[in-house]
Formats: sequence, C-alpha cells, structure tokens
Amino acid sequence: MNWEKKLKELVKYKKWDSAVELMEKIIGRYPDDSWVYVQAIYLLHNILLEEDYPEEKQDDLALLLKEYFNLSKCKFSNDPEYLFFIGKILHIAEWYFGLKDNKLAFEYQKKAMEKEPDNLLYEWAYRFSCSGDAVEGYLAHQLIENNDEKIQWLKSKGFPGEYILGHLNKSNERYIKDTIV
Repeated sequence: MNWEKKLKELVKYKKWDSAVELMEKIIGRYPDDSWVYVQAIYLLHNILLEEDYPEEKQDDLALLLKEYFNLSKCKFSNDPEYLFFIGKILHIAEWYFGLKDNKLAFEYQKKAMEKEPDNLLYEWAYRFSCSGDAVEGYLAHQLIENNDEKIQWLKSKGFPGEYILGHLNKSNERYIKDTIV
C-alpha cells in the first residue's frame, strides 16, 4: 500500500498518532518531496485545530508542525504547488507556524499565482484570501463549471485538496446566490 492510501486510511479511522508516525517516516524517506511536507503540515494543522487530540500531546505536535514548516519553506519557496497549498493552510492559526499575521500566506499565494499566471485555481485562491474581491466568485464558478481538470486534480490531492475544494464550492455557491438575486 502506498503511503498516501495508508495516510487516508489512518485519518479515516482517526488514528492520529499512527498517522503522525507514518508522516515522520515518509519525510525521512523523501526529504526533498514538497508534497510529503504539504500532507504532513496539513495533517498536523488539522489535528491541532479540528480533532480531539490529547492536550498533553498538543505542544509536541505544534513543535513538529513548526519544524516541518520551517524545513519546507526553505526548500520549496519556489514550488508553485507547495506555495498554493501552504498559503491556504497558513491563513488559519498562523501562530502555530511561528507567524504573527497572515502576510506570508498572502505572499505564498501571490507567488504561486505569479509563477503560473494561467492557473485560474491559483488566481482564485489568492483572490479568495483578499476579502471583498469582485472576481473571486466568478473564477470559482468558472473553475467548477468549465475546468474539470482542476477539480479532478484537487480531488486527487487527498485531504489538502478536499479542504480547498470545499472553499471553492462555497465560493461558487455564494457567486450563484449573488448573481441570481
């Protein structure tokens, strides 16, 4: 079984310690793979914010999250996919990453968009983070209605992709509601 399938199974059954141990092994095995870091960072971030995890273990998990973030940002600061996913994750509970605000989240998303200017998904994500952006909903609608390739790509990206797809769908729903009214 490949590690992504194993991770999905562990997350499905909320076996958090086993999932964290798996990602520690995978990062050790593939230290130059940006996707491994995205998955590990998303996992740790999600456990800390959304899951029932023993309080006495949370500090260690937070330290591991910060460590993975610091290691990966040095290695992958020019990788658009890494910038896209981590930029979205950084918007929530930035203090876990040792940050005081969301400035780096915006920078990452903008840089991903600039590196791939024809990628509507990256542009949507950046605009989605800018409150009140007039084009963001339209882009979400275009992606949902006309770009199945991007939607399938997000679906193939496990839990980080599902997280972003959820935001994309909500953005599209708001756009449809606002244009009908």
